[in-house]
Amino acid sequence: AEIFTELGLPPGVLNLLTGRGEVVGEALVDHPQIRFIAFTGSREVGVRIYERAARVHPGQRWLKRVQLEMGGKNAVVVDETADLDLAARAISASAFGFQGQKCSAGSRAVIAEPIYDELVSRILAQARQLKAGDPVDPEVNLGPVIDGDAEEKILDYIQIGRGEGELLLGGSRRPGAGHLIEPTIFGGVAPDARIAQEEIFGPVLAVIRARDFEDGIRIANGTDYGLTGSYFSRDPQRIA
Repeated sequence: AEIFTELGLPPGVLNLLTGRGEVVGEALVDHPQIRFIAFTGSREVGVRIYERAARVHPGQRWLKRVQLEMGGKNAVVVDETADLDLAARAISASAFGFQGQKCSAGSRAVIAEPIYDELVSRILAQARQLKAGDPVDPEVNLGPVIDGDAEEKILDYIQIGRGEGELLLGGSRRPGAGHLIEPTIFGGVAPDARIAQEEIFGPVLAVIRARDFEDGIRIANGTDYGLTGSYFSRDPQRIA
């Protein structure tokens, strides 16, 4: 907001309000002079906003337009023709960038059977290179999660994951100040496991074995979400 002021934006054009969603957010959504609402966050809150925005309040002249970007359980599918080093770097970056706290995080890696073990080994090597700490430090690429509630939720899912897959890396919070959670990877996860179906919003990757290309695509599409996805292959027919 200060930057826009320095650039000469007239007073009142940009207004920044901070507060909890159920207080500030609901008041803004309900206000009769609001014409457009853009929201990024959970599906639960997005659905609530959509419902409330559909109501017409006294003094309201326009129907409100709503743009929502909600949760995701995004898959990175890798077949046996792919560049494995490229795929490993991308999977690690997508799963652990911003500590996995983004709707577009690649929280599932769906890997074809013939390359499963080799690619998992390379993903682990990439994740082990991540440096945790204060993100102000340019050398750090894994910072804390947003707060204690998020930390508790993520650790609860990690505990669930211990019963749903093989813990290959991480699984704990890092000692010291801040809500630092280790990059965590579970292997051999079933496509219908909770850690493969529910948005964790943290640095947790579920690795799933696929029989072949068709099985990999079926697994990728097998969630309630449909936000993003990616596919690594050198086969032009499959890419097309």
